[in-house]
Amino acid sequence: MRNILELHPKLQAKLAELQTLCSKNGITIKIGECLRTVAEQDALYAQGRTMPGSIVTNARGTSYSSQHQWGIAADFYIDMDVDGDGVNSDDTFNNATGLFDKVGSLAKSIGLGWGGDWKSPVDKPHLYLPDWGSTPTRLKNQYGTPENFMKTWGNNAAASTTTKQEIVRAGQVHANNFTGAGIAADGIRGQKTKEAGIKVLQTALNLDYDAGLVVDGIFGSKSKKALGNHYVKRGETQYLVTALEILLMLKGYHPNGVECPGIFGKGLDATVQEYQSDNGLSVDGKAGAKTFTSLIS
Repeated sequence: MRNILELHPKLQAKLAELQTLCSKNGITIKIGECLRTVAEQDALYAQGRTMPGSIVTNARGTSYSSQHQWGIAADFYIDMDVDGDGVNSDDTFNNATGLFDKVGSLAKSIGLGWGGDWKSPVDKPHLYLPDWGSTPTRLKNQYGTPENFMKTWGNNAAASTTTKQEIVRAGQVHANNFTGAGIAADGIRGQKTKEAGIKVLQTALNLDYDAGLVVDGIFGSKSKKALGNHYVKRGETQYLVTALEILLMLKGYHPNGVECPGIFGKGLDATVQEYQSDNGLSVDGKAGAKTFTSLIS
């Protein structure tokens, strides 16, 4: 799972709008690839050339020729979730049902560009901001590097600063991705968002500890027992860390990234301590029952 907050603010808003629009049309999409580093793009370029696999891109990382490197593109995938368990086992890139075409059409209706319209390669999971054309050429000519471009985002008339509401909205997108919550990404922490947070925690407990919980958004006795004395701290990698990252976002705190499974690093440790301090909890950087219970309240 990539960090949606690393994308251009306008794209963040458009992706949230698209997920809501797709949901209204009976389609659940999740966001996969977001921002890519030079090393990540070079690794993809090597696939099918010097590394095993099929060729998936013609863009070298060192050429800054991928829209993903500029934070103006993301890939989506369809969540079929045949068994309704909210787990990613049913996710697919298969376009046999034509759903990618439908999502592409909806994306274009709200002003996004769609890779399915490209001639070579045709990239149906790819969505992008068309403000600078269908390639990064104009961005490269104007800014040279993605880092220079990103410095302008705060002053961009089309962009917004990362406010608490924006963080909550991104958290709602991550909650939909992680557990199929299907909530509107509106940046408002209402009842459905609170229930989605509980679903995130229940999903993580099932994945990490085989808790066997019904992912229903109700923190009842079984969920409380499953959480028990479990906690996560710096240096650990678990789905419970993913839940922690998303739950912090749903409260408006920036966790410095969301991964699946989550990686508890220095940035998350600082955010947890900030949250604990703000909410009258013991400030130790550990996220246990008291911190998680506070986060879902």
